[in-house]
Amino acid sequence: MSATIVKLLKSKNISVAKVAEASNVPLSTLRNSIVKPIETWSIRVLNAFAIALKEKPGDLLNMLETQPYILDINDETQTIQGVFIANKEIYQQIRTVVEVNHLEGWNPTESDIQELFDEAIQPDPVVAERFEEIWGKDNE
Repeated sequence: MSATIVKLLKSKNISVAKVAEASNVPLSTLRNSIVKPIETWSIRVLNAFAIALKEKPGDLLNMLETQPYILDINDETQTIQGVFIANKEIYQQIRTVVEVNHLEGWNPTESDIQELFDEAIQPDPVVAERFEEIWGKDNE
């Protein structure tokens, strides 16, 4: 049974019968589909649930499908999550930060890496000042 769709329906207080009524898809079709993996659902069934949940079908599909996380670090091309870092020293620093924090459960996105890179190239003066207050200028 697709537990995720059931949880979504329950959270919105929507029954499968209401989905059938709102989408004009037979209740039996929806009940047969809900016990199968989402990969086997027809577009019609996905659209029916999307209509009832007031979601775009693509957004609903993204919610229902489990996406495996992959930390993509490529030393040859000096990319992390697809972000190219030309400066070897900055690349190594960001790589270390990313790997250490990834081991603690952080799953950085491309935009997270881009933000780290931007901060490394042009540090926020407020953050830099605060760092100096805490650690002193000698610890750079």
